[in-house]
Parts: sequence; structure tokens; C-alpha cells
Amino acid sequence: MMPLLRDAFYRRLILLLLCSFIVVGVFFLLLMGCVVAAYQSEVAQNLHRDLARHLAEQNALFVDGQPDKEGLYHLFHDLMVLGPNFEFYLLSPEGEVLAYSAEPAKIKRQFIDLDPIRVFLDRSTGIQRTIYGPDPRDSERLKVFSAAPVERDGQMLGYMYVIIGSELFDDVVQGVWQNHLLRWVAAVFLGCLILSLIASLWVFALLTRPLRKLTRDMQHFRAAGLQGDLPSTSWNTEENDLVQRLGSAFNELSTSLKQQYQSIKTIDEMRRELLTHISHDLRTPLSSLQGYLETWLIRREELNPDDSRHYVETAYRSSKKVNRLVEQLFELACLESADVPMKIERVVLAELIQDVLQKFTIKALEQGVRAAVIPQDSSIVVYGDIEKLERVFSNLVENALRHCGSGDEIIVQLRPHGDQASVSVKDSGMGIPVDDLPNIFDAHYRAANSKKSSRGLGGLGLAITKRLLALHRADIYVRSRENFGTAFEFQLHRRWGAPCGHMEESDY
Repeated sequence: MMPLLRDAFYRRLILLLLCSFIVVGVFFLLLMGCVVAAYQSEVAQNLHRDLARHLAEQNALFVDGQPDKEGLYHLFHDLMVLGPNFEFYLLSPEGEVLAYSAEPAKIKRQFIDLDPIRVFLDRSTGIQRTIYGPDPRDSERLKVFSAAPVERDGQMLGYMYVIIGSELFDDVVQGVWQNHLLRWVAAVFLGCLILSLIASLWVFALLTRPLRKLTRDMQHFRAAGLQGDLPSTSWNTEENDLVQRLGSAFNELSTSLKQQYQSIKTIDEMRRELLTHISHDLRTPLSSLQGYLETWLIRREELNPDDSRHYVETAYRSSKKVNRLVEQLFELACLESADVPMKIERVVLAELIQDVLQKFTIKALEQGVRAAVIPQDSSIVVYGDIEKLERVFSNLVENALRHCGSGDEIIVQLRPHGDQASVSVKDSGMGIPVDDLPNIFDAHYRAANSKKSSRGLGGLGLAITKRLLALHRADIYVRSRENFGTAFEFQLHRRWGAPCGHMEESDY
């Protein structure tokens, strides 16, 4: 409890509860005082309802039609001694005070309103509501009373009017209240106030415990940041509790934010690494381009036509390499955007692959490599973006040519398999080292064996291929053995929207 008291919120809460309890307590005491007074008045009036009637019937209050003042004085004196809680008054039929038990100096009213007396007499049977009448000792005060008509021989002589709760009784009650009851009530009220305040704070602390846990989790998350540990508090999402659901939502949010941060961080690191490798890949052809052009500019007057042509052709090939690398980088950047347009249409797979192989016929003949598609079956139809699929096959065939030599072959094999068509691009070239296989689809990949050939380039082509196939909801797999060749395999949809099947094991 003590740590809570250091919190400004709980201090304000204590002050608010304390003020609320004091206000409620004071109101309750006032209400209870009024209720007790009303209860006592009603009990007293009902208990002594017939007191005035008995006095009027058993005592001669009038002699020859006039009040017997001496007799009344002794009667009232004896009654006051026996019952100091009462004050006695004899009233005329008009309400004038004819005789009384109080001291003359204390009488403030000479006439009493008879309406409450008439109401009292009309409701003289059974339990009635409390009726208040004027107190002759005060010009405004009302008190409970007992009243009865005084009649002789059918003649109305006046009223016997008894005030219940005399001035002496009020003084005694006030003294007892001030000396004992007030202290007792104050002590009970203070004790109840303290106990209620402690109980309220304890209950509120129990109710707000999940909220404090959530606050600690948020503070921990803010202090640790996206690179620190996630909050360890477990929240029960099955409970119908708002704070539990809020805590669970915060945990999910923090986990999602951290995952997104890690993803962005990974992508950012990959981009920086890609830029580093691209810069390295660009440096070689750019240096060659710049070197040959500078040499040609300096020595163009003394070079013979064949040497001059050699310098220009070498510079041109270097510029083509730079241009191709920039185009691939731009294409990869476009494919990594959130929205890549797709034009899905019906594609005859064998015809598309045959057109791609035709583009590389001259290059394959120069290298002594045979390229073919098996089977050349026009019934194998898939659905996809024909331009993007052409780019996929061009990248794979070109990659295979870079790793093949004289006498090798490149086979594109098609196999219908339910709603998919399996595609395998195999070559019998130098293969890929086992250590390089997990990285060949990285944008900066350059296989170790690509150094053996001047045709070796970075891995942007395979990275682009993987992204293009992902747009077709297809995964690409590679299997390879050094000096035995490489196979790239994937599946395309023969019915757009069908789920992807499982890729079978290759012979590699």
C-alpha cells in the first residue's frame, strides 16, 4: 500500500474518497438524526395519544364554565413532577390559552391554531401519521402533542392540550447529546470513515492491479525500445475483462511492431549490403570503360584502325554490362514495391519456352551448348503474366549458359501434375558449391565458380526470378552437384487460384 501512496493519482484518489466519505457521513448523520427524531416523535405521540382524553375525563377542569385555576395549578404541578416530559395547557374553544403548566414568562403564544388539533381528533383511531402542533413556548416551533375536547353536559368548554417533550426534556436531551452521544457518534463516525477509506483503497488496488501491470509493461517497452526484450506479462484473452483484453492487444501490438522493425532493419541491412556489392560490381566495368576510353582518347592519333576498334569495342562491352546491371537493379526495386501489376492470361508453356530458347540460339552455338524443351506439347497450358514468365525463363537459361561449356546441354522439362505444371531447368554445367546454395537467390550473390569465367555476373537475375515467381504464387528450388550440373524447379498454376502442390525430389 505504501508504494501506492507515493503515486499522485492515488493521493488524489485518497483525497477524493476522504471528502466523499465526509460529505456522505455528514449527510447520513443529519438524515439519521431527522429519522430518529421523527421516529421518536411518532412513537411518543402514538404512545400518549389518549393522555389528554384521560385528563379531561378524570379531572374537573372547569367550575361553573370557568377554568379552575387553583385546581389546575395543583394538577399540572403534580403531573409535571410525575412526568417532566409533558407540558399541559387548557385552551378555550377558540384556541386561547386559559391555563398552563409552564412559567408565564415563557409563554409566547396566547392563541393556538386549532387546525392540527381538529386533524388529530379526526384521526384518533389506529396508528396515524405524526401530527405536529404549535408550541406555546415558541412563536414558530412545532411539536407532537395529545389533545382532547373538554365537554360538560354536551357543552364544548375547551380543549386539553398536552405538549409531548417539554422544555426540561429538551434541555436534558441536549446535555446528554453534547456530553456523551456526540463523542460516541464522532468516534464511531471517524472509525467507520478510516475503515471505509482503507477498505476502498484496498479494493481499488485489487481492481487496478492489471492496469498497473499494463502500465509497467508500457514503461518497460518504452525504456527497452524495439531492440529490447518484449514485456513478459501474460494476459488471459478468454476473460471478459477490458484490461485483460487491452493488455493482450498491447502485447500483440508490441510483438507486431518489433517484428516489423526487425523486418525493416533486415531489409535495410540487405539494401545497404546490396548497394555495397552493386557498387563493387559496377566498379569493374566502369573502370574498364573509363580506362579504354581514356587510352583511346590519348592514343587515337597513333593507333591503327584495328587497335582503335578493339579499344572502342571493349569499352562498348563494358558499357553494356553497366547498363544491364542498372536495368536489373531498377527491375528488382520495382518488383519489391507493394503493388506490382499482374496481367494474368492463358499461356502455352512449351511455345513460350521455345521462343526464349530461340533468343539464345546463337550464343548457345558459340559455346557449343545444346538447349531444348521436353516435351514440346502445346496442351500444357498455365495461367500467368506472359511477360514476367518470359523474363523468368530468360534469366534461368542465361544463368545456365554462364555455367556451361562446350558439350553441355540445357533441358527445360515440363510435367503436368494436377492443377499445376512442374517446370525444371537443368544444365550439365559446372554446378554450384554446396556452401553457395543457400545464398544464390540473394541479390548480391556471386557464386565462387563464377570467377572461373569472365562471364560471371552478380546474382540479380536469380533474385529477380524468385520475386517474379512469388508474384505467380510459386516457390523456386535449386539442387546442384559440382561438375554434374544444376536444376531449378518450380510449379505454375494450370488453373489460377489453385493451391500450390509439393515439389518432388530431383535426381541431383
